[in-house]
Amino acid sequence: MSLRHAPNLVTFARLVVAVGVFAALERAVAGPPGPSPAMQFAFWGYLAAAASDSLDGWLARRYRAVTALGRVADPVVDKVLTLGAMAYLIRFDAFARPGDPWEVMPVWAYVVLLAREFLVTALRGFVESRGLAFPAERLGKWKMVLQTIFVCIALGAAGGVPATLHLPFLDHLRDPVVFFGVFLAMIALTLVSGATYLVRGWRLLNGGDLTAR
Repeated sequence: MSLRHAPNLVTFARLVVAVGVFAALERAVAGPPGPSPAMQFAFWGYLAAAASDSLDGWLARRYRAVTALGRVADPVVDKVLTLGAMAYLIRFDAFARPGDPWEVMPVWAYVVLLAREFLVTALRGFVESRGLAFPAERLGKWKMVLQTIFVCIALGAAGGVPATLHLPFLDHLRDPVVFFGVFLAMIALTLVSGATYLVRGWRLLNGGDLTAR
């Protein structure tokens, strides 16, 4: 097997793991409340899949194996993994804790996240169809980092991961102030990064910023 195919194989392996994570979350939702092996599997599977996002990018650069398929598939799989996991945060009441100021994942917040991804993806496709480069920005990458942290805290706390690792201090991450602070930062960065993409796309399409060509 050529190493040029390794990045795409990692990407599609991440999609397979994502399906396993969703199956585990489905089982956890159907079971009794409280930590369970299914929830722990969902946490570790999600963490491994999210971490592998850096691996396929490194392999693509290392072996000069950047392909059109990889450029499309990689962000799509990332969105399926994270937005899919967040959908279960809406559905599963066991993610909530006393003192939470609102739902772990309000429906309005999920709609905002989903709308941003659809909008940016459509804009990128349209801009690139006009022969202009429209690469990802740092704000978008930091947005993904915050989303990953948010999901990991929620899954880890629900699965009792801090106790399993004998690291009870990690449970402080699920303190409502810390956890919902991450939530608000994630929503804010989602809106700001989305607005940044819109402005840059407008400038590119109107000939005001062609430096990225």
